Amino acid sequence: MTMHKVPFHAHLRSLLYPMAGAVALLGAVTLASTPAEARDLPAIKQDVFQVANSGAYPPFSYVDTDGNLVGFDVDIARALADEMGVDVNIQSSPWNGIVAALTGGRFDACICSMSVTEEREKAVDFTDGYYMSGISIWVRGENDDISSVEDFEGKRVGSTLGETGNQWATERTDGRWRNQTFQGLPDMLNALTTGRIDVMITDDIPVYVALNEKNVDIKQVDVGELPSGPIAIAIQEDTPKLMAALNEALAEIKANGTYQEIVDEWIGEGVELN
Repeated sequence: MTMHKVPFHAHLRSLLYPMAGAVALLGAVTLASTPAEARDLPAIKQDVFQVANSGAYPPFSYVDTDGNLVGFDVDIARALADEMGVDVNIQSSPWNGIVAALTGGRFDACICSMSVTEEREKAVDFTDGYYMSGISIWVRGENDDISSVEDFEGKRVGSTLGETGNQWATERTDGRWRNQTFQGLPDMLNALTTGRIDVMITDDIPVYVALNEKNVDIKQVDVGELPSGPIAIAIQEDTPKLMAALNEALAEIKANGTYQEIVDEWIGEGVELN
C-alpha cells in the first residue's frame, strides 16, 4: 500500500472527534445466533439488498453532522448494488452483534471493513478481499520508551473491543500491561494524545488517514510482525449466486475506476489500497 499526504477534507474532521449522533457501539463481535434461511441473489432482486456496517469507523462508515450514514464502505456498498442491479438499504448495527444479525437474517451482507478470520469463517462466508489491512502500534510523539512489546509492561494499552488489535493485546498481556477498550478510533486517539493511555493498537489505514488530515503528534512503533490480511464482505453461508455476483461486481468497479474514485474521496488522492 502506498500512502501519500493529501489535502484536508472537511468531511473527515470527525476522524479525530466523537461522531455526532453515532448509533453503533463497538464491542466483541458476537458470532452465536440462530441461523435464518439465507436469501440468495434471486430473492434479493425481488426485494432490497440489506447491508450492514458499524457506523462507528471513520472514514469507512460513520454518522455525519447531518445524521447521514456515510463513508468508504457505504459508497462501496452502493457501487456494488448498482453493478448487481439491486436496490440497497444500508444500516448501521452494533459491532458486537453484527455477525449474529447477518446469520440471523436481518442483513444480506456486512460491508463493514471486516477482516477475514478463522473464527468468523465458521459462521459466515467471505467474498474476495476489497483491500488489505493490518494492526499497528502507536505512541505519543515524544515517547521514546516503547520500541518493543516488552516495553508495554506496566503501560496502559488501548484498543477497540471486537477488533483484531484488541484480540492481539488480550492474548498477549499475561497481566504485564493494562488493556483499555474504546468505542472507536476518535475516542482512542484522543485518549492517546491526552495521556490517558500510553499505547494504541488499531487498524493501520484509519490512522494513516488521520495523520494526513490533522496535525497529530503520534508515531508508529515497529514491534515486529503483526497480523494483517484481507478485508472482505461477509455474507450468509449457502448463497452462491450472491457470492458470485459480489465478486464479479468488485472486479468490475476496480476495473472501471469506480473503486479508485471512492478511495480518492474517502481515503485520499494518490492513495492505493491493495
